[in-house]
Amino acid sequence: MKKALVINLGWEQEPLLDVISTTGWELYGIHYEEIFYRNEVFKEVLIADIRDLPTITKFADLIKPDAVISDQCDYSHFVQAVLCEKYQLPGPRIKQSQISSNKFLQRSIASENSIQVPQFRRIIYPSEVYEFADEVGYPLILKPVDNRGSFGVSKVNSKEEVLLAYLTALSNSHSRWVIAEQFIKGFEVTVDGYCFQRVPYSLTLAKKGHIDEQRQVSVDIKYPGELPDDLYEKVLKNNEEVIRKLGYDFGMTHSEYMVTPAGEIYLIEAANRGGGVYTSEIIVPHVSGVDILGAYINDCLDISTAIAPKKIGRQEVILKFFSLKPGKIKAIEGVESVIKDPSLLKFRLTVQPGDIVQPIYNDANRHGFVIVSAEKDVRVQAQKIVDKINIIYEKN
Repeated sequence: MKKALVINLGWEQEPLLDVISTTGWELYGIHYEEIFYRNEVFKEVLIADIRDLPTITKFADLIKPDAVISDQCDYSHFVQAVLCEKYQLPGPRIKQSQISSNKFLQRSIASENSIQVPQFRRIIYPSEVYEFADEVGYPLILKPVDNRGSFGVSKVNSKEEVLLAYLTALSNSHSRWVIAEQFIKGFEVTVDGYCFQRVPYSLTLAKKGHIDEQRQVSVDIKYPGELPDDLYEKVLKNNEEVIRKLGYDFGMTHSEYMVTPAGEIYLIEAANRGGGVYTSEIIVPHVSGVDILGAYINDCLDISTAIAPKKIGRQEVILKFFSLKPGKIKAIEGVESVIKDPSLLKFRLTVQPGDIVQPIYNDANRHGFVIVSAEKDVRVQAQKIVDKINIIYEKN
């Protein structure tokens, strides 16, 4: 029996695990905590820090996997790349994963290949932020070079805000490097795609809404993006060129761009993996009509090679996040009504009675979400579903 090693077994990987469990392969897993999804389908699971490459490699040497697969997580993707390169299996390679997860490296390669990016500088000392600000002006963005999910990202409006933002980024950077970027005024879009037979294709485009300008954390992501057709197509084609120049040629891609009022497109980040919060596993297939999850599993298991689609859809879908007021939760009402709604594709609350709701500062501490599909007015429909949830707080 062939063996597949799956990296990361959390809630975001549920669709992947459901499908791969039907392949007839013997499954092994690596996860960062004792609780994980579908434990009954695994022959053995290593509980380890996903960044602990020596321990993970020793485990893989004992298994001798015929395939290694991961989705939606930068750390998992890097492990996958290391093991696929070590065992010469279908999948990403270390070079692509480094470019995907290191913002300074990615910016540098993009600049060398005439991809439009914000002005940037690698930062080691706080004084370098002040020097950069003298060149580009305020506001600017400070972020870790090598983290995910908006961890440690700050918009800096003045000299007085630099030190705290620098320390926030530094404390969230594994390499202790920070990157400073010119602030680009415009709106943010995401483009998801897939490399069919080593050639990148753009499949969906969405427009992001943020909590506020200061906190660059998404509160809703609308598919398809509400752009004029010519700009929509321009962004899709630009994304395919970006993916080619960065050298990604296997599996899923998830990219973020800022589009200015003049229609200029600035690369913010392009990852050689699927998007989180079920983006690659539920949203992209539903919007585009292309089963990239099935294609990805087959490509990783070397069962067949995915063929580029002749037609790509534009079904309306929105990923809308809950943004709850702070306080201690006494009870939650309305969950059953939400689950029964026919327009709902997925629902998740990350809080429960007894929890103290904290303000949202990054992608990881958002309070939950709904994924909704509708023929029209999908944003209105999503709000109706969100409004069905009634949070009862304990009195002070």
